Amino acid sequence: MPLTGTGITSDPSSEICIPLVFNSLSYLFFLSLSALAYYCFPARFRWGWLLLVSAAYYLSFIPVFFFLIAGLVTANYLAGLWIGRAVRQGALRYQLVMVVVLNILVLAFFKYFNFFFPGLKVHLFSVDWFYRSNIVSRMMIPLGLSYLLFTVIGYQIEVKRNNIQPERHFGYFSLYLLFFPRIAQGPIERPGKLLSQLRDIHHFDYDLVANGMKLILWGYFKKLVVADRLAVYVNAVYSNSAHHNGTTLIVATIFFGFQIYADFSAYTDIAIGSARIFGIRLTDNFRQPYLATSVKEFWNRWHITFSTWLRDYLFLPIAFYLSKTLKKEQYLNVPSEKWIYLFSIMITFAICGLWHGEGMTYLTWGLLFGTYLTFANWSEKSQRNFRKRFKIKKTSTPYIVMHILLTFVLVSFAWIFFRAGTLSDASGIIRKIFTSAGTPFYESPANLIYAIAGISALIAVDLKREYYQNTISLLHSKYSLVRIGTIASLVIATVLMGVLDGGQFIYFKF
Repeated sequence: MPLTGTGITSDPSSEICIPLVFNSLSYLFFLSLSALAYYCFPARFRWGWLLLVSAAYYLSFIPVFFFLIAGLVTANYLAGLWIGRAVRQGALRYQLVMVVVLNILVLAFFKYFNFFFPGLKVHLFSVDWFYRSNIVSRMMIPLGLSYLLFTVIGYQIEVKRNNIQPERHFGYFSLYLLFFPRIAQGPIERPGKLLSQLRDIHHFDYDLVANGMKLILWGYFKKLVVADRLAVYVNAVYSNSAHHNGTTLIVATIFFGFQIYADFSAYTDIAIGSARIFGIRLTDNFRQPYLATSVKEFWNRWHITFSTWLRDYLFLPIAFYLSKTLKKEQYLNVPSEKWIYLFSIMITFAICGLWHGEGMTYLTWGLLFGTYLTFANWSEKSQRNFRKRFKIKKTSTPYIVMHILLTFVLVSFAWIFFRAGTLSDASGIIRKIFTSAGTPFYESPANLIYAIAGISALIAVDLKREYYQNTISLLHSKYSLVRIGTIASLVIATVLMGVLDGGQFIYFKF
């Protein structure tokens, strides 16, 4: 059964009512009451209130999984103290490895249970604590499990490296992991940034709250008007790819690239905006990724907290280990550092692909990005010599435009594997793209116009942020009439053009 508005095939959990999903009125009501009470409480009690509402937020989804999450939080709190004590005593040996492996095993169990046991029906529970629901009979991933475990693994590594001291206050540690704006899809916050903010006293700041609300509004626009509108077309084409020509598949692939960007960045905007209302600043996860001039730069702009997590806790340790293992300066007339980069990046992106899903399509998607990055790394000298020979400046407009387009094409090609159901479907789509031209499919002219208008708005805002940062901003204009007019326009556009069917966020499944 597809998740409406996403194009991602769901598991049985999609049948469960989710009252506090971000793109719902119930969430806005919950956020408003939580923020109002937060500023009414004395400062010393506010962290406790945030922890309570974060627990309530999680319980509104699938209540039974809250016990698993609470157990993981408690176990990792104790593990952090254990690792910290071992570091201080100079007795650190196997502690970190054990903690990391156990956390990964928990994630792997839920992510791959249905893959290894596709025919096994496990009667889990009937969710009826707060509302009646169908019985769930297959394993599902608890909300936010991946992001919680990435956060806590990073925390344990930082404790082991002695970059931070283990958090001794169980309440603050719990809030660090469960803070509701970021629990489901991140950002993956480093402990040094978020834990200190949770301890600070936050006074009501009108400008900060207003900016948070504007960011939430922009997130709603991106989700309902851009992402979910594009999903209507993408679903129709990718669900019946064998019946569409190559031109239609190109359009659907481009639309999916903007769909997943709008969908995921919309969640990030709503999360960051929600946190700002409480005076807390979360890390921005996106920085105009489709204006990147290389695949490497794309990953520095896309899902930034996850990209830096992979770099700091996976790629660099692997590269460091290989640099100590490979003794020769060259292998097969290729410098050792090139081989180190190849193996490190391919392992990193293979794991990245496997994290996104159990199918071969996700692994291929990850390995394809690893191949892109390896080619760029190995050909770096040749590219530099080419530019020098033909006197090409990297700062020239033609060079930038050409590389933005080339990067977009490479990323869009990779999205085919991410979106296709199987490798066979992906290969069929690619074959048709190169061999079968024709008139693009469209079911409704209005829907197509709305989709193009949404993409245009997204591109316009990204261009403004990238190249005209210091020029006038409509949402933050010093003229109140302009601000109010822009806000009203966004609200009207969201209501009139948005797909208001409660479609789920794509990355909820990860």
